[in-house]
Amino acid sequence: MIRRILKTYSGWLFLLLLFYCSGFYLINRLYNEQVLQQHEDYLEQKAEFLIQLTKKQTETIDELATYYLKGSEERITLMDEKGHILFDSFEPSLSGNRENRPEVKAVLSGNEIGKATRNSPTLHKELLYIALPIKEAGKIHSVLRLAEPTSAFLPNAQKMKWAILLVFSLLCFLLSTIILFILYRRDRPIETILPAIHKMLESPEQPETILATSSQWEELYQAINKLGQQMSHSYQINTSKEKQLYQLLNELQIGVFMIASNGDLLLMNATMQEQLGATFTTVQPFPEVIHDTHLIQMIYQVTSDKPLLQEERRISKTQRLLDLTIRYSPETDQLLGLSYDLTRLRQLEKAQQDFVSNVSHELKTPVTSLIGFTETLLDGAKDDPDTLTEFLKIMHKDTLGLQHLIQDIIQLSKDATIDYPVQTVTVKTSLQTILSDYQNEIDQKELKIILKGPSDFLFSTKEKLFTSILKNLIENAIYYSLPNGEIILSFEEKNGLSMTIEDHGIGIEKKEQERIFERFYRIDKARSRNSGGTGLGLAIVKDHVKTLNGTIEVDSHLGVGSIFRIFLPYL
Repeated sequence: MIRRILKTYSGWLFLLLLFYCSGFYLINRLYNEQVLQQHEDYLEQKAEFLIQLTKKQTETIDELATYYLKGSEERITLMDEKGHILFDSFEPSLSGNRENRPEVKAVLSGNEIGKATRNSPTLHKELLYIALPIKEAGKIHSVLRLAEPTSAFLPNAQKMKWAILLVFSLLCFLLSTIILFILYRRDRPIETILPAIHKMLESPEQPETILATSSQWEELYQAINKLGQQMSHSYQINTSKEKQLYQLLNELQIGVFMIASNGDLLLMNATMQEQLGATFTTVQPFPEVIHDTHLIQMIYQVTSDKPLLQEERRISKTQRLLDLTIRYSPETDQLLGLSYDLTRLRQLEKAQQDFVSNVSHELKTPVTSLIGFTETLLDGAKDDPDTLTEFLKIMHKDTLGLQHLIQDIIQLSKDATIDYPVQTVTVKTSLQTILSDYQNEIDQKELKIILKGPSDFLFSTKEKLFTSILKNLIENAIYYSLPNGEIILSFEEKNGLSMTIEDHGIGIEKKEQERIFERFYRIDKARSRNSGGTGLGLAIVKDHVKTLNGTIEVDSHLGVGSIFRIFLPYL
């Protein structure tokens, strides 16, 4: 803006200076020429007057010249038709030929008058020369030349010339002032408005107000002020909508990204960053953010000829299974990518399939056994009292196992939907009650039970779920302990209930510890099946601990034993 104004002013100043210098030169030259022309006419009239006075009698010119030039700086020279000097008023004894002088040469060449301005070698001054022919019968018989020093008339004329030049300078100054003022008035709105517009563009959220300094531009300033307010209002609305859009995109469980036609990644919401294990902060080429080769291939495959591509891809960095859809938009010439995380869904589908498969397998075994024993009894084994009694005992055991399995399945599906009441329980009493239910098993294995904890520790929790957790953990500790082993049950208050169930049984391998809370997973399938285990106990424990907002950890070594640590907060 400032450069443009300076350039404009510089251009006008240059033109004005050129105009002034040109005018000054022309006035000076024309004035000098005009003064010389006037004195040339004056000397010409003088010469003609002398010629008329002498009536063209050359012998009287020297007498007239002596009288006529008295007290004057003018000079009269009379020459013959060949240019030889006959008389000179300045130096009577002067002789010689002057036919090569411009003014004399012009007359001898046939002109009616000869003029020249030059330095005189005789007087050593600049002289104005006028030469006229003196004719007789149409032929030149002599030449009369008058001369006058320019110093006799130019200094007086110089004063007038400088006065004219001074007036011209004043007029030029006035003209320049008017023109610059007009330029200033013309550029004043621009100088005022452009900085305001730049501020509006740099900070559109803050409206810029221009105060009217001239009624001439008041309407323009008001229009700019109104435009700034509208622009600020529109910017705030757009910013608010943009924030809402980004907030919505970041809250979506669907990943979203957008790529411009030049390959720049314009947008990537938080879900997509999490799914890809990427970090997006600013606009940059998409390969700098997206590193998965399969996804990059998909992006390059989508063109205007193939505007839609949908595939399921597993991301190498995060191991997420994504349903990816990439669409080309011809209106914006951009790529829009959408992703839906199928990882959990596929895990649930697999868990469901495994659950159905496991339930089917667990039901099939006792049912097959019952069918086999029933068919054997029907085929005649019922007639043998001993065989009948043995088969009925086995059938009763399988029926109890089947009932236990069905109860565990019902409990898994029901407990998540029932909101059990919060009750206050005495932790030590609850543990003693559960241990009494397994006293026969404890006696058979000759196990030593150590119970550590305050007797009066009261704990507020959902008693039904709490009892189920303790029952399953104690049952596992008893079943997987070796004969003559030891089970330690300890608990204490730490902003909640912190409990440890420790046994010295068969232990759990490290690779299996991550899977023991899966449904129907057994560490020792033969032992579990013989003991009546269903493989659902620890799965029930994990679900109940999660429902009570607690945590459970396991620390186990094969052949040494296992330690289960649970923490349950107050409810």
